[in-house]
Amino acid sequence: MREYETIRVEQSGEVVTVALARPKLNLFNMKMLEELIEVWHSLRLNRTARFVILTAQGDHFSAGADLKEISETEFTAEDARFQQLLGHELMRSLENLEQVTVASLRGIVCGAGMAVAQACDFRIMTEDSYYIVPETHVGTYYTWGCTPRLVRMVGASKAMEIIMTCDPIPAQEAYRLNLANKVVPNDSLEEATQAFVAKIAAKSPACVRITKKIALGASMEGFGNMFVCEPELMQEVVYTGETREGIEAFLEKRPPKY
Repeated sequence: MREYETIRVEQSGEVVTVALARPKLNLFNMKMLEELIEVWHSLRLNRTARFVILTAQGDHFSAGADLKEISETEFTAEDARFQQLLGHELMRSLENLEQVTVASLRGIVCGAGMAVAQACDFRIMTEDSYYIVPETHVGTYYTWGCTPRLVRMVGASKAMEIIMTCDPIPAQEAYRLNLANKVVPNDSLEEATQAFVAKIAAKSPACVRITKKIALGASMEGFGNMFVCEPELMQEVVYTGETREGIEAFLEKRPPKY
């Protein structure tokens, strides 16, 4: 496997490990989006891999989008629309992998980081990790098709609460809400993830693959309409100026003036 700028990819037997590698907070920039999409596409043709572990270097999975990179460019409404198209491809190509995907999460799992964790089949969190969706605080909404995904997982009212309040969701609460399959001690994440994969690996490969496809197929109703309209919605949000104000306020550590 080739070397990447923002991620590290390696395969050991049937398991491919993809690690976010932009210290220290593994912020998502355009390069990371492009490289992750490339990896997901390559895995479609990888017949030797049955599992993908999505993890990260350092103490935190990801603190979300690289707002500094966005603030240092003009980031037009058209740029926002294009980024949505990339985000949709990132999520769909990950969710559509034939391999079983497991997100191995520690520390902060924020925004875009929570998005890719949601697109995985399973999520394993450490005791001190937490989710947070800060989008409405910085002048956007939970994009990349993530709002309907969150509704699917926790229900409409709880999803709205999570997105609108921007309150953190500690690992144990995430487990209660069905946003985590396991919560493990901070020092045993890698071991617990490998053990989880090994348990599934011992089962019928064909039946595991078919089960994934049936389960995901049964849960995807209504997503197509969102993929069609969401890039245009994001473009309109940026036109309001609220996204620019939200990002600038966040970087300047002041309350936004909406």
